Amino acid sequence: MKIIVRYLCKEFFMFFFISLITFLIIYMVVEFFGKIDNFVEANVPLNVAFSYLIYQIPLSIQQLIPVSVLISVMLMLGIMNKHNEILAMKNCGLNLFNLSYPIIAMSILTGIGSFFLSESIVPITSSMANNIWNIQVEKRSPRGAYKLSQLWYRGKGSIYQIRTYDSRKNIIEGFSIFLFDKDFTLTKRIDARKATWINDRWYLNDGLIQEIEPDGSRKSIRFTDHSLQLPEGPKSLETTMKAPEEMSFWELRGYAKKISEEGYDSTRFQVDLHIKIAFPFICPVLTLVGIPLALRRKRGGIPLSITFGIGISFLYLLTFGLSRSLAISGVLPPILGAWIANLLFSLFGVYLMLVEEG
Repeated sequence: MKIIVRYLCKEFFMFFFISLITFLIIYMVVEFFGKIDNFVEANVPLNVAFSYLIYQIPLSIQQLIPVSVLISVMLMLGIMNKHNEILAMKNCGLNLFNLSYPIIAMSILTGIGSFFLSESIVPITSSMANNIWNIQVEKRSPRGAYKLSQLWYRGKGSIYQIRTYDSRKNIIEGFSIFLFDKDFTLTKRIDARKATWINDRWYLNDGLIQEIEPDGSRKSIRFTDHSLQLPEGPKSLETTMKAPEEMSFWELRGYAKKISEEGYDSTRFQVDLHIKIAFPFICPVLTLVGIPLALRRKRGGIPLSITFGIGISFLYLLTFGLSRSLAISGVLPPILGAWIANLLFSLFGVYLMLVEEG
């Protein structure tokens, strides 16, 4: 059995690294030609463009690992099945479950490696890549400062303090703006529970306006609804906001907890937090589905194995993205939205294994 395990490990990782490198090269080529026009139009030096692509590699590897695991399983078992190696192992007393244990164990180890990659290298390199894109290509001014509990952004004669920002809906929760005169003396402060960007204006809800007089006295006015026309819109603020891939699990966990304790909606961050744990489990889940499917096919060879593996991965990611969107919108609980794809495909894989073994 030890000899068989070593053989499976060797074959699995050989096909895994071949698949990963191949997909990474294809992804980088597509990414380069897809964005080269943006770099040329922004007069960005070629070395900066290549630096952006290099910084994208760790995130790309993390995202491609599950697909590469599935393709490697499909290729390995497909070729072994074609050469009657699986039949020989079964004749030696091994069943499908004995054969699957070491493969699933290797996929779990690969998933763990994916998690540590997302915790150590990806946050750093993703932040660098986003900075290049935002500052060098989009020409956005790096005038913000992100902290765990809030975002600070310096605008034209103003400073923004933001608790949470939903870039899809252009909604801020926990909004404060400090307005200054030309001598940088504070003249007004506006606080609002919520701010929404509509038709080039900020519409504020449930807040307080404090006007500071030259003698230092303050005049306060409470409001239910108020609108502001400011030069800074969502695009300016997005420059400083950290994307989930730029934060480690513990940083995102602390941020989500802080937002929740302050009474703001932390659903999106809770969903992304659970996804950070659920995503590495894609590797063993897809392996569980791929093993029986690879053994059932007798024809087609390597091209069909790759096509079949990509198709399964696409279906999985489609389910994963849909459940995430439902969780962010509040239809599903955050933990269920992150894990439902794993649960469904795990049950499907177990069913296929039982049918194949039966």
